Amino acid sequence: MNLSSMKIIKVNFLTIYFLLILLLCGYLKAGLVIFFIVIIHELGHVLFIKLFHFPILDITLYPFGGVTRVSKDINTPVLREVLIASGGIILQIILFMVVFLLPLSIGTKALIYKYNLSIMVFNMLPIIPLDGSIILNAILNRFFSFKISYFLYLGISWGGIGIYLLGNWWFSLNNYLIVSLFIVKTYYAYKNYNYIFNKFLLERYLNKYEFHFISTREGNLDILKLDTYQYFKEKGKIVGEEKKLKERFDKF
Repeated sequence: MNLSSMKIIKVNFLTIYFLLILLLCGYLKAGLVIFFIVIIHELGHVLFIKLFHFPILDITLYPFGGVTRVSKDINTPVLREVLIASGGIILQIILFMVVFLLPLSIGTKALIYKYNLSIMVFNMLPIIPLDGSIILNAILNRFFSFKISYFLYLGISWGGIGIYLLGNWWFSLNNYLIVSLFIVKTYYAYKNYNYIFNKFLLERYLNKYEFHFISTREGNLDILKLDTYQYFKEKGKIVGEEKKLKERFDKF
């Protein structure tokens, strides 16, 4: 790993706090195992990001996983989004098989299995910014318009935060710190909706994408879907989405 690659890797204060707590409580081995699994998990995302040739902006490591910011279009195909978001889980599944074959003690293997499974299940929760929310949003975008999918994605994340808090409110300070992160990330996803939606439309206006599906409906730009080229019914005529996008952006 070169110096420029190391500069994009950041360790969130929650991770440092979490490792210090484990060290003070005499669970250094568990802390190192967890941190190792987090790195493996994030490496899975990086492998798929590199496979699709997207530039990585930065990687932030949290106690339960990582957040990798990538320079890619919002109009990235749904399948690619799912594969990138699933990369961490895929590598963790491979880790199970590798650990099984390694000559480690039964106690060490049990420790790795325990935390590997916990981190895997945790990251599949449909809460922003976890992988589960990204996978869910990508799947929703296959069936609904971008706008409807986005608000379902937000609503499910808020609901997931509520359920998570109800199920873990009596636990340690760690859970409150994690919930605080969920709330901040979900709030900013809500706050930035107009910017994200306009960026989604502007990308369609400026770029020529290869669409896998075609749809013809009445409506406005709110009905645009990822992976789908949209024709609009207008006064007995059929017009392509370019016309609608041109009307929206040419005035600027």
